[in-house]
Amino acid sequence: MALLDAYGLSLVSVQVWGLLFGAISTAFILSGIIIAKTGLGKNPLRTLLLVNLITRSVCCIFTIQPSIWLLAGGCFIWMLLGPYAEAAEHTTLQKVVPLERQGRVFGFAQSVEQSASPLTAFLIGPLTQFVVIPFMTDGAGADAIGGWFGTGPARGIALVFTLAGMVGVVVTLLALRSKYYRQLSAAYAGGPDDDDTDGEGAKASPA
Repeated sequence: MALLDAYGLSLVSVQVWGLLFGAISTAFILSGIIIAKTGLGKNPLRTLLLVNLITRSVCCIFTIQPSIWLLAGGCFIWMLLGPYAEAAEHTTLQKVVPLERQGRVFGFAQSVEQSASPLTAFLIGPLTQFVVIPFMTDGAGADAIGGWFGTGPARGIALVFTLAGMVGVVVTLLALRSKYYRQLSAAYAGGPDDDDTDGEGAKASPA
């Protein structure tokens, strides 16, 4: 969020960047149509983590070279898979969290998400400007990998995306192997059926 516009505008003009984002935002619409038609699979939690693994992998490579086509492709995949992540998260919570607690759980989750975005933006912006960009302009990073990765402010921003993607891949793989993932998947599988929303009343005879 903090660096994407700055990186995109280092490659193309404002007009092209705006038109590009308008075009690739159709991925949101396409994603909604696909989800409505195919669903999220038997284990939405697994879907959520696999989506995260794909998007983090894309984050590793879509800025590996200064190419607007790589950037556009990466953003399209992000927008295509974003609704999958949101739908999978809400589907899982709605099934494993008791109804009387869902308001508190969803409220807390939203507050964490909403507070994380500005906090990370405020942190990553100065870190990139004062540490990573000098590192990739005339620092050790430029000497070490500048020959193939490139040098300068834009490549400093690109390095942040690549490193963040690598960290995300590792964390997601650890999550997939964690006991908490297995416990939550088991809780989802053992939860009430979607059509059994009224408990015993749903099973009662029409008489």
